[in-house]
Amino acid sequence: MLNITYREIDKEIEEKIVSNFGKWVKEYDCLHYGDGCYSVAAMLNGQPVGFISAYPRIYPEPLNHYFDAYIDVIEVDENYRRRGIASKLIKLTEVWAKEYGYHQIASWSSDDKKEAIQMWYALDYCVSPAVMRGQSVIKEFRDKPIHGFYVAKILNSFEKSLNV
Repeated sequence: MLNITYREIDKEIEEKIVSNFGKWVKEYDCLHYGDGCYSVAAMLNGQPVGFISAYPRIYPEPLNHYFDAYIDVIEVDENYRRRGIASKLIKLTEVWAKEYGYHQIASWSSDDKKEAIQMWYALDYCVSPAVMRGQSVIKEFRDKPIHGFYVAKILNSFEKSLNV
């Protein structure tokens, strides 16, 4: 069994994540810090083998006074997948988001991550196929349809989430 520890991401861990996973993490501002944000790394022998980062997403009008926790990125090193690391990262983020008072937690995944669908279902997320158009931060995907799926899970009643 792996001796994985989970730590909030600081600048030192961020540098290791960029080194291990690639410059895209920094280029696309995948890690979020500050009020309403949560970023955690799965660490093995002082090195990140996975990470997750969530930030507050404001609902569109007429619900723009509500927020949800949006998972911007979740990654696990290929050598450590299918060992429960992603599930643990998500569960930790759920606990944080629920305590913070978010109504729901949500994310998006492109079709190239289909292997994650069963994990999302196992964690009681709703999964909805969708096509995003022109919303990608990746230049080569802008203004092109991106096939994938949204996932979401209710954490708190709307009444409780008003405290955010």
